[in-house]
Parts: sequence; C-alpha cells; structure tokens
Amino acid sequence: PLRPRGRRRRPPAGEPGRNPYEGPQHEVEVPAFLIAAHETTNAQWKLCVDDGACSSKRDGAADMPVLAVSWREATGYVEWLSRKTSRRYRLPSEAEWEYAARGGSATGYWWGERFDATHAPSALSPVGSAGANAFGVFDVSGNAREWTADCYVNNFTATPRDGSAAQTGDCSRRVIRGGAWSSPASDKRTANRSRIEIDGRPGYMGFRVA
Repeated sequence: PLRPRGRRRRPPAGEPGRNPYEGPQHEVEVPAFLIAAHETTNAQWKLCVDDGACSSKRDGAADMPVLAVSWREATGYVEWLSRKTSRRYRLPSEAEWEYAARGGSATGYWWGERFDATHAPSALSPVGSAGANAFGVFDVSGNAREWTADCYVNNFTATPRDGSAAQTGDCSRRVIRGGAWSSPASDKRTANRSRIEIDGRPGYMGFRVA
C-alpha cells in the first residue's frame, strides 16, 4: 500500500486520444488514503471463495489478476475482507485511482507521452510483471481493467472535488479505469475512463482495493 496526498495532476487538454468525457480539467483535493500496489489476484479471491463469500471464477494462476468480476462481486469482496480483517476496505474512487495511477505525472502515461509496451504488455501477466510507477503502484496501464466506486457521469462538470466517489448520475453503471492487456494504446492512457453495468462480468474486468 501507499499513502499519496495532494491534487490530481492535470493532463494536457490536447492529449492524443483524449475523449470529451475525460474533461473538463479540474482540481481535486485528494486526502490521504491507502491503495493496493497490485490488482487483486486469483489467490486472494480464492480465500473469499473458500470462505463462502465469493463465487468461483475460471481457473488461473495464483499470481494472475482475478478476472470476470462484476462491480457487485468486487464490492462483496471488499466487504468480506473488511469483516475478516476488522479494517475498512473498499473500492477506490475514480479520483483516488487516477491520482495513484499517475504517480505524480501529468503525461498521457505515467512513464511519459508515448506508449511503451514494456510498461503495459499485450499479454496477461502475473501482477507486478511490468514494474511500478513512482508511487509503487503496478499494472495501472495493463492486465485487468479496474472497477472504481463511482456512479457514471459523462463528464467532470459536477464531479466531487474532495476525492470522494460520485454518488449521483447513472449508478446502474460504474466507472472503470486502466486499460486491459487487450486494450488499444489509447485506452491505456491514465486519463482514459469508461463504464459498465454493475452486474457485467467482461473477461478483462478486475479490481484493486483501497
């Protein structure tokens, strides 16, 4: 885990591949928080399955990110983890996710403006294989796409400025961040965002805990 604090860096308005729903640019005060360095793995998910609190997923190596997880299932996992550990776990807000994923950068990718496949392999890999950003966070531009807590809003005109998750908008769909291993380079940009129905289980969807 890490404990970043501060404002989300502003990406350039003219960033190649930028979509209208990634704006407008705005300042967000992000209070201190902890976020997992890695995406949740098959081994971690299996503990919840064995405890009867999570549903089984397709077999995969223990150190691979768990995939085909819906938002409801990811939320169930963090609730189970909170009960097991007596600590408060949750999904990160969209603002927290982007702050951690940027690692202090303001470029298209945390490592710079140009896509570099060595930081985001096009094949599914064990968590941590591609190296970490400056905050020590791995796989924010590859492996699984990741759920956030936010209800989907089509832009940032009314988004919370305190780093919390949006609780208005289309709450039947939640914001997803981070390109999957199979995503095009433009979708692996740090600012890229999309949305999926809360019960959707695409084969590329995973999550990390906050």
